Amino acid sequence: MEQNKDAPILGQKAMDLFTDNYIPNVEDRKDPLFSPLLVLTGQKGLPPSYFQICGMDPLRDEALIYERVLREEQGIKTKVDMYPGLPHGFWSIALKLKVSEKFVEDSVKGAEWLLQQK
Repeated sequence: MEQNKDAPILGQKAMDLFTDNYIPNVEDRKDPLFSPLLVLTGQKGLPPSYFQICGMDPLRDEALIYERVLREEQGIKTKVDMYPGLPHGFWSIALKLKVSEKFVEDSVKGAEWLLQQK
């Protein structure tokens, strides 16, 4: 979060605004419903998971850590598509960029991949 705190579209100030409005009570942020990494029983038994991760997103490292926990610690199949140097939500703002088109194509391929898993 520190490295991308000033990222365009979603920086730390915007994240704080969202979090403070969605979960104003700081104690409630310790609830597993706030973050799957807080589930005391772990992630065992979850279905395969697909991640699209932006390199300039303050949430990037959380996504990378969660994917690694699922894959390495729980043996859950995962698929990751990375978008280096791009901020959260880039595909919805810069529709004409080739990488935005790729993001949408990857979304479809990722959903197809999920449907093929057993």
